[in-house]
Amino acid sequence: MISTLSEIEELAKAAEPVATAVIAPEDHEFMLAVKDARERGFIEPLLIGRRTVIEKAAGKVDYDLNTTRIIEVADRQEIANTALEMLSSGEVEMVSKGQIPTSYIYRAIIAKMKARQEEAVISVQTFWDIKGCDHLVLLTDTGTNISPNESEKRAILNNALLLMPLLGYSYPKVMELVSDSANLKDKEKHPKLGKTPVIKSSLSSYKRIEAQVLKKVLFGDQGDFVDLNNLPHIMLMPDLNTGNVIAKLDFFIKDIVRVSCSYTSMGPVLLPSRADIAEGIMREFIFGVGLVAQRRRLAND
Repeated sequence: MISTLSEIEELAKAAEPVATAVIAPEDHEFMLAVKDARERGFIEPLLIGRRTVIEKAAGKVDYDLNTTRIIEVADRQEIANTALEMLSSGEVEMVSKGQIPTSYIYRAIIAKMKARQEEAVISVQTFWDIKGCDHLVLLTDTGTNISPNESEKRAILNNALLLMPLLGYSYPKVMELVSDSANLKDKEKHPKLGKTPVIKSSLSSYKRIEAQVLKKVLFGDQGDFVDLNNLPHIMLMPDLNTGNVIAKLDFFIKDIVRVSCSYTSMGPVLLPSRADIAEGIMREFIFGVGLVAQRRRLAND
């Protein structure tokens, strides 16, 4: 079982470079991360977007594009569609968002999932690497579903269960976060996932832990920090606002390192924020490469 992001980085370092479709890399920080990831042997980038803008961004970081393939596409939706088509066909093994609204990428993913006759509910998985915790903690959904119903939450969980075995979690503990007990109306809006302690799905199995509010998950009944090793492997968010806020607690808690992606059956789609600096974008590249390395290993077993 992989318990830290450092272990994933070691997998990435040992892997062959990952062919990566990079969507609209049009900014200094993002192009710096692409250049660094390529020079360190993590990725072999294929840049999709407006050539003149891409070349201008590359010039600012002294990135020589002579040996990097660029696909000239102007329309934003077509940029995203091109990348997902390449991921689906196997021409690339990973996709990364650049300076483009995420909605274009979500539409491209959904269209491709429907074409592949898959359940078209996408979600973002955010991992916490917490100092003192003996496992990674996955938070989902932290990026797409505003107010998921029970059916959508099951699909969100299935997306997480598709990802967790790559990291060695064959029987993860799952907890659904709920709103504070004083807000009964909101609790009723987000029903719990089933009533049995173990729910079999088509993808995997997991152990369901009784739903809790976040305060109790972290501080228990006595108000002291709980044993971090008892945290669930997967925490299902009640809604997008909650997921988005909780996922970014690493800004305030120094002992948490965060990475995110939208994992699909085709491979990982990285979704760094347009405000991220090169260091954070690089961390997500390394995470994605580690996932691809595990996909390759399992495919060859």
